[in-house]
Amino acid sequence: MSEKEKKCKWYFADQPNGQEVGPNNAMEQSFKNHPYASLVRESIQNSLDAILDKSEPVVVKFSFMEMQGADYPEFFELQHHIQGCLDYFPNNHNAKVTYEPMLELFGSDGYQDHLGFIRVSDYNTKGMKYEEGNTDSPFYAFVRSAGVTVKDNSSAGGSFGFGKAAYYLLSPINAIIVSTCTDDYQKCFEGAASLCTHTYKGAKKMGFGFYDDHNGKPITDESDIPIKFRRAEPGTDINILGFDLNDTEEAVREMVEAVLRNFWMAIYNGRLVVKINDDIEIRKDNISELMEQYFEDDDDSSRKAGYYNPRPYFDAVRLAGTSGKYLFFEDNLSLLGHVCLYVFKKKGAIDKIAYMRSLQMIVYSKRHKTNHGMYGVFYCDSEKGNELLRNMENPAHDEWKSNNWRVNGKIFGTGRIALQEMDTFITECLSNAFALKDKQAINIKGLEEFLYIPTSYEDDDDFETESQTGDTTGDYSDDGTSMTTDIADGDDNPTITNSPAPPSTGHVMVNKTTTATNTTGGNLRSGHGDTVRKTKTKGVQKPGNASDDRTEDDSGEKGLFASPVSIPYRTFSQHEDGGIYHYVVLHPEEEIENVRLHFFAVGEENDEELQIAESNIGNISGNIIRDVHLTEGRLRLRVRFTDNMKHSIKLSAEELYEI
Repeated sequence: MSEKEKKCKWYFADQPNGQEVGPNNAMEQSFKNHPYASLVRESIQNSLDAILDKSEPVVVKFSFMEMQGADYPEFFELQHHIQGCLDYFPNNHNAKVTYEPMLELFGSDGYQDHLGFIRVSDYNTKGMKYEEGNTDSPFYAFVRSAGVTVKDNSSAGGSFGFGKAAYYLLSPINAIIVSTCTDDYQKCFEGAASLCTHTYKGAKKMGFGFYDDHNGKPITDESDIPIKFRRAEPGTDINILGFDLNDTEEAVREMVEAVLRNFWMAIYNGRLVVKINDDIEIRKDNISELMEQYFEDDDDSSRKAGYYNPRPYFDAVRLAGTSGKYLFFEDNLSLLGHVCLYVFKKKGAIDKIAYMRSLQMIVYSKRHKTNHGMYGVFYCDSEKGNELLRNMENPAHDEWKSNNWRVNGKIFGTGRIALQEMDTFITECLSNAFALKDKQAINIKGLEEFLYIPTSYEDDDDFETESQTGDTTGDYSDDGTSMTTDIADGDDNPTITNSPAPPSTGHVMVNKTTTATNTTGGNLRSGHGDTVRKTKTKGVQKPGNASDDRTEDDSGEKGLFASPVSIPYRTFSQHEDGGIYHYVVLHPEEEIENVRLHFFAVGEENDEELQIAESNIGNISGNIIRDVHLTEGRLRLRVRFTDNMKHSIKLSAEELYEI
């Protein structure tokens, strides 16, 4: 027994006669593309969630260390459990790909003598409390569970409990050791390894095991914790075992860039200091210098996810209000609360906006559908807004999508409305930022028949078959733009073609049944025009603005909540089986469970309803197709109208759901 190792050894419980764990880890898919960036994001956001003294910055340190294999012989017994994974799944390709390289590492002389590891330490944090049998304790949630998260506030970064996959992913042997000290100086220590169901000394073992001296339970007596892993002050050390120290230089650079990309706002505002391997310290008074050193250009033309250039967004915040190039907007929205938009006007910029909430970590960045020449930063710092946005994040915390927020398996509709509120705020701010003085617009009737302005969109292979006829039905240029028109009938004059139709955008009316009454008024704006329509019959009250507050009354009267969103779509028509069929290809940006589609023919004076005779999906009711489930990406409709004529179609829709 090694004195340095104390009495610690591996404990893998016997596998019961139940579901077994195979050699796969689905959660790694969220982090494997950017392992160092994922580690930086997950570890720092966990530390910011556990701040002890808010008047001082949180300090996070990444250290590259090593331990002697001879000092920890019981730890190296893990290799026999890894061999057991191969023995239990002898013909499984994933098992061979995963566990054979691990055994090779344990078999190397250098690995036995110098086991490298990354230590992630934080300071000015609360540490992770542990109470045996209490599943609400943070240490239990992090070390001893999957899919469990324990956070103190609505701005907390994690909401799925899967972020620990980022730590295991960087360990070539899927093992970590955690040592923590709470703000009342409770100490707790335990190692963990994530394998699969396996055999060990003739017994079938579970895939997850623990390294301690307490028969698979955390050590809480400091004298029993190996000296190398003891914490002296409040905070937590997470040790990622098996790191190849030859990769240190590469890892350091990627970590620095990841810190600057993801946490520049928190560092600039004095909430965070990051240290890397005793050589680099990123803090408020030197972040500008480091930003210029690592990102020399102030343009962000990157298309690769996770590798955006943070420099122009940092400048947008740092220089806000210093000149007419750097603008600042703020507002208090009904759902999201206090929000801000920083705008950096720059000729040739790609109109890209970075999004973050009160954690001050970049969630994602994306191009805006404008061509002003700017970079922007959207920031929501209200408690209620953070709760809404956090619910719409995925496990990797790099997107906000309403279909990430589900209750009882159904999309919770408030998320979509909150995102629409955010988009409206951004659009209005950009309109003000780039408004022309004394701007006038002249509308010339019929001009659209002679001018065609395409918009960029993704390739749509739904038009390939029709384009083979030789008619103009969707040829795509290099920039992704396209033109579509009706397919010429064989009896039509082949020398005359119809004017190409530009791509359309349909507006979706989002309707939610609630036990609420409208406290602010009630006109419903139509989904395909700007005319305000009042309800003509008694029934459900329809509010005119999704951001209006709602209060539930004593009687529990039902109310209808509507809010428009945009869905790009394209249309074409052709003769089939003696009739004229219209094809509508929709491109929903996210899943919508229950939709009603309304069809209109575009007229010179006004739009007219089109009565539907046949549809390949949903149920028909007049000019409406009901019970349509839209999946993210693309949906193709085949529709025949009762008048059996070709039309220029305008589409609106309503999403229906109860909350």
